[in-house]
Amino acid sequence: MNDNIRLTNEGNSQFPGDHTSFSLTVQSQEDSKKNKKELCISKIIIIIIFFLVILIISLATILAVGKQKSSTEHTSCLDDWIGYLGKCFYFSENTTTWTASQNFCVSHEATLAVFHTTKELNFLKRYSDNSQYWIGLRQKPGHSWKWMDGTSNEALFKIIGIGECAYLHKSGISSASTHLVRKWICSKPDTCIPRS
Repeated sequence: MNDNIRLTNEGNSQFPGDHTSFSLTVQSQEDSKKNKKELCISKIIIIIIFFLVILIISLATILAVGKQKSSTEHTSCLDDWIGYLGKCFYFSENTTTWTASQNFCVSHEATLAVFHTTKELNFLKRYSDNSQYWIGLRQKPGHSWKWMDGTSNEALFKIIGIGECAYLHKSGISSASTHLVRKWICSKPDTCIPRS
């Protein structure tokens, strides 16, 4: 009888130990699963935060560039004027004398076209089609050719003819008498008027 009790007690004494060992193993597995789950959730949260930060930076950059663009965007030239190399050019449709052409340009805060580079000359020739346009180059008797801005044309561009006022055509620059009528080109600096 004592043996039976002992066996039962031993069985009872072993069972609680085994139960503790089993419950520790189950607890350990649950903790491990919980830790893995928390780690996985943490990784997902970090990835989401990372993408949100990138999205916010991207949006901020787009907005900053857009704002900078709108604040620095300019109407380089008014309607009917063409911008090129920091200048605005106007090509007339009508014809008139050199002096009347210059007066028109002055009324628009410009002068007859002034240019100093072959690049500008070629640009203007491209737009001249087959027409002839007065430009801001004039020669007083006994003097050299001068532009409307006061600079000299010495050796800059070859001018054909014996007239006192220059005009541009497809082939280059020629001169004619001031009383003849032609179309004209005005030019003025690009003032970069901000858009409203």
